[in-house]
Amino acid sequence: MKNFIFLFFCLFIVNSAATALECTQIPPSEIYDSNTVNITKKDGSLQSLPGNFNCVYNISTPIPASHSLYAIVTVTNGLKGVNDYILVTKITGSERKIVSAGNKVETYKVIPGSQLSVQVITKSGVMKSQFAISVQYHSAVIGPSVQMKTGSEMNFLDVKTINQGPFTSLTYIVLTLATEIYEVDDFFYDNGSKFTTISHHLTVVSFQESLIQVLNPITEVQPFINFLSVPMVKTETPFDTGFNEAIQLVNFDSAGIVMDRFQIVTKPCNAKVVAGPPNNSSKTILDLSTNPSKAQSFNVKDLTVISNGCFFLLTAVASN
Repeated sequence: MKNFIFLFFCLFIVNSAATALECTQIPPSEIYDSNTVNITKKDGSLQSLPGNFNCVYNISTPIPASHSLYAIVTVTNGLKGVNDYILVTKITGSERKIVSAGNKVETYKVIPGSQLSVQVITKSGVMKSQFAISVQYHSAVIGPSVQMKTGSEMNFLDVKTINQGPFTSLTYIVLTLATEIYEVDDFFYDNGSKFTTISHHLTVVSFQESLIQVLNPITEVQPFINFLSVPMVKTETPFDTGFNEAIQLVNFDSAGIVMDRFQIVTKPCNAKVVAGPPNNSSKTILDLSTNPSKAQSFNVKDLTVISNGCFFLLTAVASN
């Protein structure tokens, strides 16, 4: 009788552990704003892993409407076995392999209408590996599709005042300024300073209230060796320009940019300032070859300093 009770107890424990580690996905009833789902233990603590475990947990968010959801996924790494690993497939399709010697906590974001998967794999030996996944769902506002402006209007946005995305264009789009990069679309990378889309659209996703971005059609960027965008603040910012360079200055808060302390280093100097982005539609508002001797004030939100063949110095500041 004692042996029977002992065997029954052991079988009960094993079956309970197996049930706890089934590949149970998050049910639709648990996907709603402000809800947190912990995998696999409801209290969020680490789950011990048996040998030969292989499970893929899929974390998805609803297809976007005017309002939708995004998710913040936290993966806690308690792996011990050198051959055990966690494979995260991001929403872009790229993969991230987490091993025992890797980061103990990693966080990922799942934007509306996308999916992230977390595959947990152990080998034959029981190495006391553990893991946990936490999924937090939050409300997201979906902005409209926006056709990029053409001509003398610069394309920039500040999420404090507008919700937009995706941007579409007749040509490829170059992200020339961003305070936060979260890869949703595919980019070509240019030394980490510029990001060029491989298609004619760019999806803007913000998880913070201070995101600012400047976007340019690739046709505006290609003529220059160096091209950058700089947000204007009320503290004077110095600039030194090289040959064949464009610097876009943007006052995100108000209209008004003041330029001063001009110093032409090489002569003759072929340089100018245009209102808006550097294209044929933008009006020249200052000829820098004249080497201005006093401050120049412009009642615009954005302008571009263009150097076509000289080296010079200047400062700029937001006047309002």
